[in-house]
Amino acid sequence: MEALTCLQRLEPFKATLSQAVEEFIRNLPRPEAFPNLNVLKDEFLKSRKAMNCRPRTLVQYESYLNVICLEFGKTEVSKVCRQDIEDWLEESDWSPRTRKNYLVTMTTILNYAVGKGYCAGNPAAGIERPILDDRPVGILTPGQAEKLLRVAKASAADMLPALAIGLFAGLRRSEMFALDWAEIDQESGTLEVKGIKAKTRQRRLVSLAGNLTGWLDFGRDKVGRLCADQSIDVFSERLRRLAVAAEIAQWPHNAMRHSFGSYFLGKTKDENLTASEMGNSPAVVIKHYRALVRDSDVSKYWSLSPENV
Repeated sequence: MEALTCLQRLEPFKATLSQAVEEFIRNLPRPEAFPNLNVLKDEFLKSRKAMNCRPRTLVQYESYLNVICLEFGKTEVSKVCRQDIEDWLEESDWSPRTRKNYLVTMTTILNYAVGKGYCAGNPAAGIERPILDDRPVGILTPGQAEKLLRVAKASAADMLPALAIGLFAGLRRSEMFALDWAEIDQESGTLEVKGIKAKTRQRRLVSLAGNLTGWLDFGRDKVGRLCADQSIDVFSERLRRLAVAAEIAQWPHNAMRHSFGSYFLGKTKDENLTASEMGNSPAVVIKHYRALVRDSDVSKYWSLSPENV
């Protein structure tokens, strides 16, 4: 009776019962190959390294997976279930954004497990992701940017070229840290973000604003990397101390890049040009930067030069 019922269900697909059984057996996870999450984590990270993921991306993966493995590390991949993942997330005291990051990472590694044949399905794929509030873009006022540059000018002049690139060219911090002096052409008034260094992996040319070129003169030798610091974390810590010295009580997230986007759009009124300079889409520019600054602040921001700071 069961066989007859199955045959009836297969009839619309013109398939036989033997074909259905063979397909099931072919896709059945291999019992001898069920790793636990600890083993899968190492295999997954090796695969991502082989895929040429950026070092910082690998560090982020490893950080999230270490926490995930504290809970699920000894569990066989095929035995991880949706309810356990949901309970784990609900019992945490993480913010919605952090919970979402862990869920995305869990979904990614279990998708990898499905692709390797370690499990038949991904129990994390159907879990609803936390809804995040639309966080407003935070920028520096012209006065804050001026004070930051003044403090750096007095106590950390070697950082001025990088700070100016962030404020007046809008590079992402990782792009700025990887920038080489050879990629800045002051004669043509452009700098090149090579595809291998860009977040989007697409090469772009960025125009050098008039007030930016003066700040670049603080580069001592103008050879090698623009940032003298050994790591981006060291640079970030030095920037944090400068912000404290400049009395910027609340440093906005990605403050320099967001400031550039807001004031550049305020100056040009052109979202397509702004998107091209930043390596974004016009839709992102319109969403985050339109009507964020006053015209009077725009002129003050783009007048910040070594002569008047």
